[in-house]
Amino acid sequence: MDKQLIILERLFNVSPTKVWKALTDKNEMKNWYFNLEEFKAEVGFKFKFTGGHDNAVQYLHLCEITEVIPNKKLSYSWCYDGYTGISFVTFELFEQNNKTLLKLTHQGIETFPIENKDFAIHNFEEGWNEIINNSLSKYLEKDNYQNSITVTSAPHEIFEAITQRIPEWWSRDFHGEAKNKEDEFTVRFGPTFKTIRITNVVADKLVEWLCIDQHIEMPPGMKPIKNPSEWVGNKIIWEISPNDTGSTLTHSHIGLTPEVECWAVCEQGWNQTLQSISQLLTTGCGKPFIQLDDEHLTKAKQYHISQDK
Repeated sequence: MDKQLIILERLFNVSPTKVWKALTDKNEMKNWYFNLEEFKAEVGFKFKFTGGHDNAVQYLHLCEITEVIPNKKLSYSWCYDGYTGISFVTFELFEQNNKTLLKLTHQGIETFPIENKDFAIHNFEEGWNEIINNSLSKYLEKDNYQNSITVTSAPHEIFEAITQRIPEWWSRDFHGEAKNKEDEFTVRFGPTFKTIRITNVVADKLVEWLCIDQHIEMPPGMKPIKNPSEWVGNKIIWEISPNDTGSTLTHSHIGLTPEVECWAVCEQGWNQTLQSISQLLTTGCGKPFIQLDDEHLTKAKQYHISQDK
């Protein structure tokens, strides 16, 4: 029998202590996981809950905690009442530059009855992806940047703008592709740059990005930030939904919170970017960043100095 293993990692812009509390406090767990009658992060503690891939068919889960290292590791067994087999779930926490990398491992899935399609590994993968990347993410990072615009454009027009027309609304200095999952691109704003990987695409509905490299150069006169790579590991989401007059584009930046150094500048930047997208869709002409040549750069610096005076 082939072993079936799920490994899922997610970087959260919060401390390990905060993630640990979400994983072990039943009052917090009900907001993103399951509503448990009782839960204690103690080896040997048994707990149960009801759930399932299909709302019409629910299973009683029987679990027992097997390992606890506070703020670092939590493991427990995972069985189903009335069915053979036993699996094990492990949460591991790693601190990374004041953020927390959560690693989920679920092993032993192959021990469950293979004739029951509900126990197919893809159902577990979908379930954990929803729990970690959606429910837990939204719960832990409630203060993330989010804004939206409403335009008369159809969803497919917005989708095309996000995936194929980035140089027309964000930066003319664009290299790469942004159409399909696993595509990568880099945009530059003078010495500032961002490298993005496309992690999810649902035509006319959803585009998700992951920042894999970045450097922020603060504007003239502003104090340099200690961590110029604050976006690395952040998730950027574009959600498109139709409405009575056209469509709404909702933009979320998971990891951009008031606690990070670049918050004020990045918040303003995203607000301006959304307006640029709106103008592109409504007038055909956005306002992307354009790298100035030496002559225009000198004039811009002179203007900046005169304004300071």
